[in-house]
Amino acid sequence: MGLIPGNPAHILNRADKVLGTVDGTLGRVDGTLSSVDGTLITVDGTLSDVSATLVEVKGLLEQLDSKLALLDQVPQIVEQLAEVHRAVAKD
Repeated sequence: MGLIPGNPAHILNRADKVLGTVDGTLGRVDGTLSSVDGTLITVDGTLSDVSATLVEVKGLLEQLDSKLALLDQVPQIVEQLAEVHRAVAKD
C-alpha cells in the first residue's frame, strides 16, 4: 500500500464536499457576525441616548436640589419676616 489509502479521486471528491460544507458554514457565520455587528451598533446608539438622557436628568436633579434647599429655608424666612413685621409694627 502507498502513502494515500484508498482511491485518491474519491478522497479528493470527499474533501471537495467537506470544503463546500465548511464554506457554507463560514458564510452563515459571516452573516451571524454581520447581524451581531448591526446589533452592537444599535446598542451603542441606545447607550448614547441613555447617556444623554442621564445628563439631562442630572441637570434636573441639580435644579430640584437647589429648589428643595430653598424650601428648607422657608421656616427661617418666615421667622425673619415676622421679626421685620414686628419691628415695623412697633413704630
